[in-house]
Amino acid sequence: MLEVLFSDSAAGSMKAGMNHGTEIGGAMSVIATDEKGRSLPPEELARLQREAEEKERRNWAGAVPLQGDTRDILPFPLWLSVGPIDEEGIGPGREATLVQLLSIYPQGQQTAAEILTAARRRLDTLLSRAAREPVRIWVDRTPDAACGLRWMLEQLRPLGFENLDLQVVELPAQCPREDGGLALYSLGELHPCRWGSLARQARPLPADQAAALAVQWRELKARNAPLRAVLNGVLVSADETLYDPYLRQILDELPETFSEAILIGRTLGQFPLGYGDAWLARRVERWIADGKLAVVTQPEPDSPVYHRILRKVRA
Repeated sequence: MLEVLFSDSAAGSMKAGMNHGTEIGGAMSVIATDEKGRSLPPEELARLQREAEEKERRNWAGAVPLQGDTRDILPFPLWLSVGPIDEEGIGPGREATLVQLLSIYPQGQQTAAEILTAARRRLDTLLSRAAREPVRIWVDRTPDAACGLRWMLEQLRPLGFENLDLQVVELPAQCPREDGGLALYSLGELHPCRWGSLARQARPLPADQAAALAVQWRELKARNAPLRAVLNGVLVSADETLYDPYLRQILDELPETFSEAILIGRTLGQFPLGYGDAWLARRVERWIADGKLAVVTQPEPDSPVYHRILRKVRA
């Protein structure tokens, strides 16, 4: 069974689920402070450690095993909801988009190159084996997964959908979080012990449905918008300013001089719509270039570009 996903974090969680009891040893540690940021007493840390270990033990005791080989996990973290998509396969346009997005991080260009090399290799593996083995595609509610599903089916289309054994697993809309918070939005947040249970919800993807989804990708390619987003459950093309109102709402709540990391972090925390810190950082760069914000301090050499202080510029 080939397992197709669209984020590295989801793939890492799935690998941990498959590996449980073998390579993954169950070791864990607790880091906690009081309300003033001070370290807790050793006995309190020990108590929290025991509680965390017991919770983890209960999670795995009731888990449904996820069968499979971790070598068959094929993640494609290509950020397909962002940037131009008017090309076949994984071409130079996707490379340029990843380099732009990841340039906010130290070693971002190298990371982009590694992602692209691995994704191209995995695509070759998928296309060479899909006609002989079942393919299970995992999707959540992020725009990247919605795009990834349609893009992947367009790559498989030349093989003939009637010749393929395709399955889809969708993250349920009400899948609860481990911490008791709101429902999960991304498979990357899924606890490793839950993959086996979720796998039971796999459904066959008939050839006509697969073909229709591939057509949707070709339509999105023809529009070639700066963004693609899931609005009211529908994947649509969008302008690059789509998420600006969420940034502005948080910006309005901050003082005149503020941490850009707080601006981006709070936006992601309050509006989990599937965009990432890289895209928000790019939008902030645009505002700086337009004179709406000014840079006060520079980030440390080994920090993301948004680890700096900015100041609002009044018109």
